[in-house]
Amino acid sequence: MINNIWILIGKKLNGEASPEELLELEQLLQQQVDVVMYPMDKLEEIWKNDQQIAEDEKLLSKWAAFDAELDAVEEKEAEEAAQVIAVQTKKKKARIIKLGSLLAAACLMLGVFWFTRKETMVPGKSNEITAPKNGISKIQLPDGSRVWLNMGSKLTYNNDFGTEERKVSLVGEAFFDVVKDPQHPFVVTTTTISIRVLGTKFNVRSYNNDKTSEAALIRGKIELTVLKNPEKKIILNPSEKITVINNQELQLKSNTPTYKIAEETPLIALSRIHQAKKDTLPSEALWLENKLAFDAEDFENIAQKMERRYNVNIVFENEDVKKLRFTGKFQKESINKALLSLQKTAAFRYKIDTNQIVIY
Repeated sequence: MINNIWILIGKKLNGEASPEELLELEQLLQQQVDVVMYPMDKLEEIWKNDQQIAEDEKLLSKWAAFDAELDAVEEKEAEEAAQVIAVQTKKKKARIIKLGSLLAAACLMLGVFWFTRKETMVPGKSNEITAPKNGISKIQLPDGSRVWLNMGSKLTYNNDFGTEERKVSLVGEAFFDVVKDPQHPFVVTTTTISIRVLGTKFNVRSYNNDKTSEAALIRGKIELTVLKNPEKKIILNPSEKITVINNQELQLKSNTPTYKIAEETPLIALSRIHQAKKDTLPSEALWLENKLAFDAEDFENIAQKMERRYNVNIVFENEDVKKLRFTGKFQKESINKALLSLQKTAAFRYKIDTNQIVIY
């Protein structure tokens, strides 16, 4: 009988037990008065923790593989740059042709234009790096930390970077791979949140026009502060993300009752990052592979991402359509094909006039 109980418990924890088997398990557990066993809720908690640890280990393994791929590309770029320098000592015309082809090859990575640069501090002024609208910029900061800037995003840091703290300001979205230095904490500030780290990998999204800001942690630990509530510190652990509403005042000025806002859109929401089995990275960082990913997001948020990706302007003429939720990802699809794909799962219409799109 004990063996049968454990078989049923295994099925329950795996989500494979039928209603009849669940009823049988409950009856058997009630009969085991003299047998010392863990409470069912305790067993479920241990099971979930073990499953989460396994998922986190898989995620770190996938990120390590992706990180190695980026390092290999960087080494190749360095080798090609050295070849360019060697060619410079030969024929000038040949150098120009070679340089053009090498730059074109170096720009194409993972289906997106990459612009790589190593940053050095310029005395007496702040340093500002802006990614082009059609590509991703990869930056190496003076301390060796690496930053990937998504399309149109901007990173700024002063010439005292690293003196006491390593402070940077971000508008847009970036992925950070921070060199560990306990004596000089790394601080990322946006218009809504501030993140303090020692050494870690994490993604930050904070565009000025977006309704929310988001920080997703891949590895390490970060301390996040919402600037409107600076006395409260939030610690994120690996595979966790936090979403913050950017403009509470706009929410309160809308026609939605305050109690409904509190129920439907919490000012701060903590959740797990989303990792599909076939993806190399969590959806929050798939833009590094030139993929537009969204996980149960409303259409209004997805439209903002589409505007940045396709350089278009999207207008909604139906408030209900804004609230439609979708999960998916696009990579090589045109804006028209992407909208057609979304249209297969929800009822809405759209019309395209050059760069202007109306959804109704």
